[in-house]
Amino acid sequence: MADTVTIKDIARLAGVSIGTVDRVLHNRGRVAEATKSRILGIIRDTGFKPNLFASNLAQSRNYRIGVLTPGPDQDSGFWQLPHRGMQTAAEELSAFSLELLFHCFDRFSPDSFRTAAEELLTDTPDGILLAPILPEPAEEFVRKLPEDLPLCCFDSDLPEMHKLTYIGQDPRMSGRLAAKLMRMLVPPEMETVIIQAVNLDDHIRGREEGFRSYYPKDKKPPVLEEVHLDSKDTCFAFLDSLFSRNPAIGGFFVANASVHRVAEYLSQHGRTDIALIGYDLIPRNREYLERGIIDFLISQRPETQGYLGIQTLFRALNRQPVAEHHVVMPIDILTAENIHYYTTFEPFNDIREIV
Repeated sequence: MADTVTIKDIARLAGVSIGTVDRVLHNRGRVAEATKSRILGIIRDTGFKPNLFASNLAQSRNYRIGVLTPGPDQDSGFWQLPHRGMQTAAEELSAFSLELLFHCFDRFSPDSFRTAAEELLTDTPDGILLAPILPEPAEEFVRKLPEDLPLCCFDSDLPEMHKLTYIGQDPRMSGRLAAKLMRMLVPPEMETVIIQAVNLDDHIRGREEGFRSYYPKDKKPPVLEEVHLDSKDTCFAFLDSLFSRNPAIGGFFVANASVHRVAEYLSQHGRTDIALIGYDLIPRNREYLERGIIDFLISQRPETQGYLGIQTLFRALNRQPVAEHHVVMPIDILTAENIHYYTTFEPFNDIREIV
């Protein structure tokens, strides 16, 4: 049916004008929420898809999407994953004139962010995909942008800032899920330790807050410890000191991709009895998950986030239907038993899934 349905058919079924359907499809102008919901429902039910190829050829212009993220090797190589998804999206759109402009910054340096952001703006992008893990300079940057420049945030959100959409996980709920898993593993008389990274991002803080909130107030709360996880020597020295001060540790929660640092320490010291939960399926984390040192990894599908970010911006630039204000990623639980059947890249193959 999707091949035969037209905008005129959508308008007739919704009882509105063709112009109203056009405004909803192109996300412009004012349309009552009830009317918009009715039109989008009909679009989903009929399988209607605008002719993106014809639309792009008709406009006959090149698009440049700016990408602003930490360097791909930072956070134990985590940022390579969304970059991979972005490149996949660009390859799928290779029939069109689309160029990705990558500008990377040091995730620990606000000045590095500001420099990369200024360099990106000199490239005059048509849209921007941003990982705003440094909220203060990111908000400064977004305030400078023209309101009609499409902006998509992923991994972390800027809730108060004007943007097209946010793509990412609910950090608080993923933290609560991690705590539920941890309480299944750690006896109540043992300590649970949250390993907090230095220079905490808002979404990482949300995970930790969610983790702590799951523990009943009348039970022993998890202990919060801060350490620079990017340095192996610093991390190992910290863990040596921690175990000497508190031998009754039953579990560690690491709310980012650097959980492999703790896993390496536990492996070298023969402490496989200690529960360990972290995030993200980077190669080093996968190794320790398969060996049973890491009990659970929580995935936020970073490749899919990057992929959807580029696809969403491209649709917006072509005045096609795009996702609503939030696209929430599933909270995937990975174990040694299911890891071989899992892929972190699950593109949304149909616009109906993200409208």
